[in-house]
Amino acid sequence: MKRSLLVLFTWLLCLQVRAGSAADIAGWFTPHGNGTFSKAAHNVCTETRHGSDGDIWSPNHARKIVVRPSSEGDTQLFAVDEAGKEFAIATEGWPCPEVGWSATSTLFFVTYSDGGAVGTYRTSAYRISSGSLEKLDLTGAVRRDFQRRYPKCFSFEEPNIAGITWSVDSTKLLVAAEVLPHSNCDNMGTFNLYAVAVSNGRITNRMSQVDAKLSFHGVLGQELRNAEDSCFSQAGSCWIPALHQTRKK
Repeated sequence: MKRSLLVLFTWLLCLQVRAGSAADIAGWFTPHGNGTFSKAAHNVCTETRHGSDGDIWSPNHARKIVVRPSSEGDTQLFAVDEAGKEFAIATEGWPCPEVGWSATSTLFFVTYSDGGAVGTYRTSAYRISSGSLEKLDLTGAVRRDFQRRYPKCFSFEEPNIAGITWSVDSTKLLVAAEVLPHSNCDNMGTFNLYAVAVSNGRITNRMSQVDAKLSFHGVLGQELRNAEDSCFSQAGSCWIPALHQTRKK
């Protein structure tokens, strides 16, 4: 009898978790993409390898991000509005940025690295309309908040910041902040997830890695899905021993 009740309780708890996850993701745009950080975004290099011309169209197919090689051999991005006007987008030379459009086709983000495949990754957000492109600061508050929570490191570093997806009504952006995945800091490769208001760039919600995986697993790319959860369930398991050695007197 006790075993049966335990099984029933566990089953109901699982249903609760699934229901909570579905409710959390219900208001967010979840197109099929192929990004490393975001499954709702498109990786420029992957698009090109799969035979596409590299253009990443908005959901209403009126606007697009055009990918062209620069004179230095790097990737250059251009946003193109419905009238065909082009706006250059700076990505600091990283050849494989990720692009994520909003459901309303009025906003997009670009996640790119200024330091190679490991990072540091940055995300720029834009509002596009006929004849204009406006850059939005939707990651500054996230960077500052996560920096205050950054684990112990041998030397200072900034977190990776990656766009994940937009809310369906385009009023919020979901952003991941990640400890760089290399052996400079404790808990390398772990992350938090943030919801940020488009109107003012303020954080409206912050989620731990474990909660983020439960609620937004479907839109997280492999970089975030593979982050080690035992870093939080087993305190100290993801520490770098040399960072915690006490000096002998």
